[in-house]
Amino acid sequence: MCYFFAMSLRRTTAYEHQTRINEVLYLIHADLSASLDIGRLAQNACYSPYHFQRIFRQITGESVHDYIRRCRLEWAANLLIYNPNMAIVEVAGECGFQSNAAFNHAFKAYFGCSPTYWRREGYANRSRTLKAAWSESERNPLQRYYRDTLDSVQPSVSRKVEIRRLTSVPVAYIRHVGYDPRISEVWAQLLDWGVAQGIDVDAQAMIGLHHSNPDLVAFDQCRYVACLALPEPIYPSDGVGVMEIPGGLYACCRGEGMFGDLLYLMRDLYRHWLPASDYQARSLPPYALYHDNHFINQSGHFSLEFRIPVTRKIV
Repeated sequence: MCYFFAMSLRRTTAYEHQTRINEVLYLIHADLSASLDIGRLAQNACYSPYHFQRIFRQITGESVHDYIRRCRLEWAANLLIYNPNMAIVEVAGECGFQSNAAFNHAFKAYFGCSPTYWRREGYANRSRTLKAAWSESERNPLQRYYRDTLDSVQPSVSRKVEIRRLTSVPVAYIRHVGYDPRISEVWAQLLDWGVAQGIDVDAQAMIGLHHSNPDLVAFDQCRYVACLALPEPIYPSDGVGVMEIPGGLYACCRGEGMFGDLLYLMRDLYRHWLPASDYQARSLPPYALYHDNHFINQSGHFSLEFRIPVTRKIV
């Protein structure tokens, strides 16, 4: 009896830690330009700064400082390419750097080149080198994508994009590290939780948030978030978080295929459509609204609308 009570208590404590850190991760990704100091984040999570940093590392595998730094620099690396007309000093501010000098120093330390060189050829060189290595790994579920896009600079197909203003979406969610078939297990856990909460999960929108650029981040490090739209407010529980996906202008494009095919769509939109359009990326993750979710169906086929948060370019 004591053993099972102890295990239950430990599980409850782990869920509580996950819920609090989820709130902090939401704050970080909602605005990378904010100060995001450890004291304020710890206060938001209701921990002392020391305890907060220990729990954060335990759950994410990174220190608070390293996590924020990585997110800021990875997004800056993307913005330099996705928004080619955006001034480097503006990219720095958008990603939370207080000066251009601080941004240049941090960027070069992380990527091995200046932001200016990154735009010119650093991104293409690094992406090609990484893909060449990743395409050799037999355990890589995205091997075909890496090989297909290794030297290609052209879009895979012509894409029809529609600009729409969307409302915010309250969701329950579970975070996952790795863009791989194990995402199916995350979806099963999320849907089981929804059923236990009395939610008609089949009637709710299913959404996949994509935090990472698969051309720069290894598949097993890509950040994915499985989200289930909520019909009414509900409290987070059992390791499942609750948040709101922001509304606003989105570039929307439909697509279908099998696992891994979404990456071609993402690349076409971010590398080709967006830089040539009248819009630029907002500092928010894009998401896939599933009409047919390949992570839970038997066929493995998906049908979805991919949505990129955008704003009009300032001329």
